[in-house]
Amino acid sequence: MPEKTRKGERTRLRILEAARQEFARHGYERATIRGIATAAECDKSSVIKYFGTKQHLFREAVEWQASFDPSELEVSDRQGAEYLRTMLADFAGPQHDPMLALLRAAMTNEEAAQLLREKATAGAVDPLAEAMDGPNAQLRAALLSATLFGIAVQREMLKMPYLAEADLDDVLRLSGPMLRHLLEPPTDRHHPPTP
Repeated sequence: MPEKTRKGERTRLRILEAARQEFARHGYERATIRGIATAAECDKSSVIKYFGTKQHLFREAVEWQASFDPSELEVSDRQGAEYLRTMLADFAGPQHDPMLALLRAAMTNEEAAQLLREKATAGAVDPLAEAMDGPNAQLRAALLSATLFGIAVQREMLKMPYLAEADLDDVLRLSGPMLRHLLEPPTDRHHPPTP
């Protein structure tokens, strides 16, 4: 690879990393191309050269792939806990910045909110629903995704008291049965028990 190409790729990656941090810190509206360029130690024209617009840069900066594979779904306390363990690891790991940037921007920007909805639905809810048995699979998958996401955000991003300080094994042990309840097909509870 020519040196000029390698240098260009390094600059591009530096801009992406700076953009993730700026979008996570300031949200979509307040983050600027000038601020991103300054954080990346390059000029504004380089940001435009590699990404065109702030919108295109944002879309690329918040790209990530979830680590869990819904095709391996099985109904058990352990499976629910393993999904949660994987999501917590994603939030604590290198994918933290893109997720935080998208989450923060989604709170104030409709385009970012729509992007978050699309990513969550296509990347988590739909694959989970396809792997689930029984009625209301899409709703159960959406509830499972919301529960996992809520625990991960409160523990890893917001550092909520009690949850952030809790031992991971305790969090997984206590949440497992709740998550299993969403994984398993519901029983018919509309009929009163026979005497």
